[in-house]
Amino acid sequence: MFILEVTKKRIWAGILIVLVLIVGVSYFALQMKLNSLEESLKSYLLNEGGYSDSDILSIHAKLSSMPKYPVFVRFADDPDTDYIFTDRDASEWTQLDPKDPQRIIP
Repeated sequence: MFILEVTKKRIWAGILIVLVLIVGVSYFALQMKLNSLEESLKSYLLNEGGYSDSDILSIHAKLSSMPKYPVFVRFADDPDTDYIFTDRDASEWTQLDPKDPQRIIP
């Protein structure tokens, strides 16, 4: 009977460890994806958008339902407005939310 209890405890401990590992790896992968999107948009804005590093206050990506990974940008000349961009799972960045004011990338 004692051996059966020890075996059950080990099985539950193993299941718990596997679940914690799955959650941890998933969280780590999500953070890597978000960081990659932030760096990619920053590179796009600096190289193709004609902005300088000092023009950009912050870039923050997050997980959402639609679009899946929006990236929010705040510019130095308009610090109260979040401009939303998405790469639509491709290499081309698109600005979302066409409300005024709208910042057009040349």
